[in-house]
Amino acid sequence: MYIHLPTVIMTTILLNLLLGAAMFVIFNALKSQKSFRTWGIACFIFAIANILAGLRVSLDAPWLTIFVADLLIILVPLLALHGLRQYQLQRPVSSRWTARIMLISAVSLYFLYQSPLQAQVLTASICAALYIYSGAYVQTIKPTPKFTRRALSILFFVHGVLLSTTAVVVAIESKASLVISSEQLITVLLIAHLLLTTATTVLFPVFVFSLNERRLLEVVNIDELTQLFNRRGFFELGSELLVKNQAQARPSCLLMLDLDRFKSINDRYGHAAGDACLRDVARIIRKHMREHDIAARIGGEEFAIALADVDRMQAEQVSSRLVERVAQQAFEFEGERIDLTVSVGGIVTTSSQRDLSELLNDADSALYEAKSSGRNQFRFA
Repeated sequence: MYIHLPTVIMTTILLNLLLGAAMFVIFNALKSQKSFRTWGIACFIFAIANILAGLRVSLDAPWLTIFVADLLIILVPLLALHGLRQYQLQRPVSSRWTARIMLISAVSLYFLYQSPLQAQVLTASICAALYIYSGAYVQTIKPTPKFTRRALSILFFVHGVLLSTTAVVVAIESKASLVISSEQLITVLLIAHLLLTTATTVLFPVFVFSLNERRLLEVVNIDELTQLFNRRGFFELGSELLVKNQAQARPSCLLMLDLDRFKSINDRYGHAAGDACLRDVARIIRKHMREHDIAARIGGEEFAIALADVDRMQAEQVSSRLVERVAQQAFEFEGERIDLTVSVGGIVTTSSQRDLSELLNDADSALYEAKSSGRNQFRFA
């Protein structure tokens, strides 16, 4: 199948100009998200690099069509990575790392721009390394949904593998004089750039907006003081856990935990000390939870915990450890020791007829019994 190279180049240029313009439109609407401006610049630079590369056949100026063009091509993945860092950190990001790589690339290309094939090998190799690194870096940007994160990583990795393959083929061609047309290689590379750059650039806004949505959900569902779920988040996720366990005929356990004599702590040491105690208890709770368990602060000094797939004995062991751990912890605030204990009430059920509110009421009744029996202990309904 014959592919007209100038058409591929023009399509690539126009598409990147449109994508770059779209990124600047988004940046204009979201001034705080400077990553979109960075990605927009990357699209424009990629278009300029294509224009310069396309002039190689008609313009005898290798310093421009090879040296400058290849430098701009290297700059594209660097800007894509820089934009990802800007979004992850949400603050100004140093360009030192980018400048160093560009300087090393410029010095290397300076000695190679009179040898187009060797310059192409170097450029493809550097870009391949940058795309593969970007694919790994994306995986560190959490709490982005896994599907979006994996999709963007795969695009970066495929781009990296493609450019690595191109570097190897061109290197072999330059040494072994294989019958491989440079025009064919450029065509394949441009088509790959067209598809991968389009998909990657289109996915950037999806990636950002999905992360924004997750962060918004965290703001809505997370208790700011303890960083556990709040009451709203607990009822949403706890209900899902309960339904899942009921569908699989597995037991569910709900615990209610309350700090003993918390009002007297606030009265004696101040509310800042009370907040510190809440944070420390939340840390202890988090340490004793499994990944799929759900813990929340649902009231002033009340915590709720949903344990997945545990029987009565296991639930009592968890409750006992929590009570003992809090009692043994040396709580201090501004040099003063605070004696702190907790009471726990729990309910274990496999019934498919009971909802989360009913179970919490039973756990609360068990908690009241633990309080009435002297505190610093647990009871089960």
